[in-house]
Amino acid sequence: MPAFERDGLTLSYEEAGDSDSPPVVVLHGFTSDNRMWLPVAGALAEDYRVIAPDMRGHGASTSPEDLDSYTIEAFAEDTRALLDSLEVDICVIAGCSFGGMVALQFATTWPERLAGLVLSDTSAVWEHPEYDEKYHAREAGITAQIDIVDRFGTAELGKRAARDVADEFLAEGIRNRYARMSREGFLGTARVRQQRGNLLPVLRERVTMPTLVCIGEDDPVRSASNVMVRELPEARYLTFKATGHGIPALRPEAYAREVLQFFTDIEEARPIAGARTIG
Repeated sequence: MPAFERDGLTLSYEEAGDSDSPPVVVLHGFTSDNRMWLPVAGALAEDYRVIAPDMRGHGASTSPEDLDSYTIEAFAEDTRALLDSLEVDICVIAGCSFGGMVALQFATTWPERLAGLVLSDTSAVWEHPEYDEKYHAREAGITAQIDIVDRFGTAELGKRAARDVADEFLAEGIRNRYARMSREGFLGTARVRQQRGNLLPVLRERVTMPTLVCIGEDDPVRSASNVMVRELPEARYLTFKATGHGIPALRPEAYAREVLQFFTDIEEARPIAGARTIG
């Protein structure tokens, strides 16, 4: 796996597609790594250069021991540094869940470097009065996970997460997923999720590139996505029916189809804004 150095960290990434094609950077979710994009990377790579980093604290990238080195700004800076190392000036960024949070931070910091933005399963601020009980229940569960990892480590969290999974193959995958992640990577990233700044006030001014927002009908983050989209009136907003959290993994074919159509509409200067439900 290729990698580059930044501030003493080794940050790994994978590439797919023709290096001369328009670049698309895909950012994974919390506790995941760039392998989460495997179900859609092939479809995207037919016409685009797909760049899939492992963010700090995840996958094959370095997990700093200093929890203060985990900030939303640092994650965005890592992405910018990767683009600079690859001599990519302008790209599209697609972020899922925590990756969407990092993508938003990048978009509001360096909007001139984005030809487009794709956000799924994500939010622009950790807390808001209009977030519903499903959102708060999910966040309470993550807070409980933080306590487990702080006291016992990520391997213990993986064991507990796999207890109710009947399929042993899937259960082992869950255990391995958490065991691969360091305590510092988990705790540092979890803190970033909760302590990142509120981007809602700057979305209209800074997120001026064509934007696609995807949310699952059954995703507990849906109320947060609804709040975010109000500040993105020119975005295309797609709701995927009977779908939970993690659309690129749960609905890869539909997700890839809609993202590719979005790219085509950008290239052909077609209207972007509008809301639609995907069956």
